[in-house]
Amino acid sequence: MTLTQERGRVTPVKDSQWTLRRILQRAVEVLRTEGIRSLWFKILGETVYRRVVLLERPLNEPFAEITARLPLEINLLKETELEEYRRFRPETDLSDLRRRLEAGHFCFVARHQGYIVAAGWVATRRAWVEYLACEIQLAQDEVYVYELLTSPRFRSQNIDTLTTIRMFAYCRDAGYRRQIGVTVPENRPAMRVAEKTGFIRCGVMGYVKLGPWRWDFCRLEPNARPPGTSLTSPHSALWDGTVQRLSKNAHYLDTFLGALKRRAHVELIQRWDGVPTTGRVLKTDLFEEAIGPDAFLTELAGEERVVIGMDVSAAVACRAQDRDTNRQVQYVAADARRLPFADNSFALIVSPSTLDHFSDPRDLGRSLCELARILKPSGRLIITLDNRQNLFDPLLRLVNWLGWVPYYLGRSYRVEELRAELEAAGFVVQETTAILHNPRLMAVATVMFAKKLGWRPLIALVQRTLIASQRLEQTRWCYYTGSFVAAKAVRQA
Repeated sequence: MTLTQERGRVTPVKDSQWTLRRILQRAVEVLRTEGIRSLWFKILGETVYRRVVLLERPLNEPFAEITARLPLEINLLKETELEEYRRFRPETDLSDLRRRLEAGHFCFVARHQGYIVAAGWVATRRAWVEYLACEIQLAQDEVYVYELLTSPRFRSQNIDTLTTIRMFAYCRDAGYRRQIGVTVPENRPAMRVAEKTGFIRCGVMGYVKLGPWRWDFCRLEPNARPPGTSLTSPHSALWDGTVQRLSKNAHYLDTFLGALKRRAHVELIQRWDGVPTTGRVLKTDLFEEAIGPDAFLTELAGEERVVIGMDVSAAVACRAQDRDTNRQVQYVAADARRLPFADNSFALIVSPSTLDHFSDPRDLGRSLCELARILKPSGRLIITLDNRQNLFDPLLRLVNWLGWVPYYLGRSYRVEELRAELEAAGFVVQETTAILHNPRLMAVATVMFAKKLGWRPLIALVQRTLIASQRLEQTRWCYYTGSFVAAKAVRQA
């Protein structure tokens, strides 16, 4: 999902009437009617933190049969009826309404006795989330529902629900396949309407803001389809959305840290018998090649061997291929749980932190069985996974829970767990270790801080320290300091 913050789009209006007394009265009212949780999040929303629930509604599912408690006429709003709409919502601006219609948005209005009593808007292509002051890019089969409002006199009459269902039917008939929307979790009436009309929660998005600094986050439910991605498999769509969101940056990782990570993987492969001179070699994901400075797939290439890079996301695979100017390897889109390769076809498989990104931990075993199937009897598997024994792994999980990790994290594993999973899939584990001995979050923060200061001696000191920390792999504490647990395995005879 691509979030674009547009500063200046929303201009605060100073209201001299908002005195301290009025603010306290409002706080007491919210506390009495909505509870302390709602008051707390309203205070955060006006200061440093905002979030909304991301909702989705597949349009191929049946609609509930809802009947309003009074006669209604529900139609699309015409451009000639904008003045009538403004009488329903006097705070709106006619020029803004016209811009919406010109941008392809459409509005449904419900009339009772000739007067508008409810309305809701639908956006296509791009949607502006007013509360977060950001923009969501929409896929061709998606629409975004917003500003669904019923006149206070006519609430609790099922008018908003019936209007929403009519919007669903219209969008479905127009060829759209999914509607998405957002709401503040404390808005209980909106949540009730969402539940009645078939919306389900698919994630949370928001921001943390301190002065001019702002951090946007989006945390999706497992297997949720990110807005702005095509209707493919959920796992593929997740990474399609991730690479789309990160593509505006040069890299997802600092170049020095990327080089450190690349060297750790290349040295591990060389130490564990290197790359075979002939045969086929497979790398099981292309995220580094698509968007990172830590890519090493082309370093596996050679004149007498075929090197293949695969990724579950077609968008990631295409972007990786575009970045490969030498065209030394082949690129394919494939799911590790259902590989499109023949039995006994690879001499070496390198799986760098690929199989630890599933929402269902059982998919690790399924994928390992597939890798065992396509590996030659004399072939090798070199695999790394997020290290659960790393002292900083709990902190990484906390930051991920807050939505600050730019890609989806699955579970992490102890070396004993990795060994057990490999043996259950039919492998014999020959060696294990842990690599990349620098706390990932601390390293990123420290390098960023040093570069922000721009003091070369400090930058050099930080880099020398991180390079020296790689010697921890030779100590008995390696599984407590390594970011990734690694294993070399061969198929059982």
